Amino acid sequence: MPKHLRHVCRFLRCDGRIADYLTAIEHQMQLLGEIRAILPPPLDEHCLHASLDAGVLTLLTDSPVWSSRLRFFTPELERHLTPRHGAIITCRIRIRIRPDTGVPSSTTSEKASTNRLSTKTARHLMDTAAGIQDTQIAAALRRLAEAHTGN
Repeated sequence: MPKHLRHVCRFLRCDGRIADYLTAIEHQMQLLGEIRAILPPPLDEHCLHASLDAGVLTLLTDSPVWSSRLRFFTPELERHLTPRHGAIITCRIRIRIRPDTGVPSSTTSEKASTNRLSTKTARHLMDTAAGIQDTQIAAALRRLAEAHTGN
């Protein structure tokens, strides 16, 4: 066996474009590690990816339930990350969708088809959104109602 084994990344770094991608991936992995250190278990395991670009923190999770829980921690994440990474203008939380089914990765297609809101519940969400001053929460409620009514 050769004495001087080298990792494939060492060869890939010779190409400038690939080297830039590898550096970006390393920064994202480091940021994800910082974020996971702040989050409590088991939420830390459900934060799958993180990127920070021009003050926009983007987090990826594996289900709507974990995305909701993650939203509650965004002020704390901003407080911890701002001194090292600069001001965070907004935090976007995305859910990883399985390409084969089009549903979140932790949801089976059978579950997704049975978990529908009633028309009455969707209407209630729309009415609630109309009465909320927080535009982000109101928009989220409208999207939720529209997704379940097909509008």
